Amino acid sequence: MPPLTSLLLLLLLSASSVAASCNADNCLRALRAPTKIAEAQSFCATFTSASASVAIPTFAAAALTSTISSSSSSAPTSAPTGTPKVCLNPQLSCQNTTAVEDLCCFNSPGGQLLLTEFWDTAPSTGPNNSWTIHGLWPDKCDGTYEANCDASREYTNITAILKAYSKTDLLEYMTTYWKDYQGDDETFWEHEWGKHGTCISTLDTECYEGHRGQEEVVDYFEVAVGLFGGLRSFEVLAAAGILPSTTTTYTLSALQSALTASHGFPVTLGCSGTLFEEIWYHYNVLGSVPTGTFIPTSPDGSKSDCPETGIRYVPKYLPVSPTTSVPGSTPTPTGTPYVGKGFLQAYTSGTHKGCLISAGTWYTTGTCATYTAVNVADGSGFTLTSSKGPCDIIAGAFTCAAGNTAGVFTSIDGSLAYANSTSFYAAAIPVGTVQQKVLTAVDAVEVEFVWQII
Repeated sequence: MPPLTSLLLLLLLSASSVAASCNADNCLRALRAPTKIAEAQSFCATFTSASASVAIPTFAAAALTSTISSSSSSAPTSAPTGTPKVCLNPQLSCQNTTAVEDLCCFNSPGGQLLLTEFWDTAPSTGPNNSWTIHGLWPDKCDGTYEANCDASREYTNITAILKAYSKTDLLEYMTTYWKDYQGDDETFWEHEWGKHGTCISTLDTECYEGHRGQEEVVDYFEVAVGLFGGLRSFEVLAAAGILPSTTTTYTLSALQSALTASHGFPVTLGCSGTLFEEIWYHYNVLGSVPTGTFIPTSPDGSKSDCPETGIRYVPKYLPVSPTTSVPGSTPTPTGTPYVGKGFLQAYTSGTHKGCLISAGTWYTTGTCATYTAVNVADGSGFTLTSSKGPCDIIAGAFTCAAGNTAGVFTSIDGSLAYANSTSFYAAAIPVGTVQQKVLTAVDAVEVEFVWQII
């Protein structure tokens, strides 16, 4: 059977009784619609027969007189016309033995797609009975990956793009289930699209018929949300008796067994120390990302970093224990001094605001530094060390550096204390990439730091 494109002229010539004027792009697009492939193939097989008199399919005839917006801009005001290329002979990614030329219908080099999820607890994000989306990532079939593949499409207006395509339901879902732990969802979405979405070959602009806007961006987020919605990680784990707990720990084999039974193949599990935080589901794709079929598969490399036992799956939104000292009195250090590895999470006016990074400064948009706490031999408290070196109060500021002598700290009701006080200060709450020194002398902002074991 000749390809659909070669039949377009014949179809249009025969359609003169249907419409005085027509839009060839619309007609071809209608015939290529994924849901109409079988009907289109049946029509084309008989339409080219000299002895046959075949009516044009209703859905294609209707498209002959339709008109479609051609708006194009970095923030479109109406949905442009482009639709993904239809793949009549799709191939399964990562399974080819020879090179495939049509990378609009075959994902390469990023042939294994990962739907990745977070369980954020410091701070907590999303519903307390659901994991949240991290991203949709194209890995090469050997476990390596490319990143930031097209700077010209690293858009900084994802929300505006989705609204322009009238994807309000999608946007509302993302604001609940695709969360940034610092509260800046838009920047997180921009990062995921720019770093990963631009590296998916079947989302290239050339893979869209009549591409005029950011159709591929919409497809990226719709596909990721669709995959996430079908996984239901929290429910799968709960059905296996694995629920968030402050006291119960789990084995790697128990977690993997429950998730593998649901997905059909092993998943990648991510931990920060003993804290269970990520799940990666792996797929090969038959055809393109927008229109193809995601087929579960095994990970493309050994990636799980959780310990075999003692894995902690802690609840979200645990209350922070307040300091209970009486004004005018000297607080009494309580509880077990911090031991092992952890983060120092910052709270001001009862609200979580970032954490300490390795130099000992307060930051709200970066990755928390891992601190190591070691008990002092005389039982008077503990020392703290980051990758920069031992920590102490130097010239009135919390500082971690290689030349320091380790200072002695204590904890009061779970908060870091120095000289029997849990109150530290800064000139302002950090914003963006600005860091703030943590001071012991009174300043504009009072802040406490709470230990999060990892």
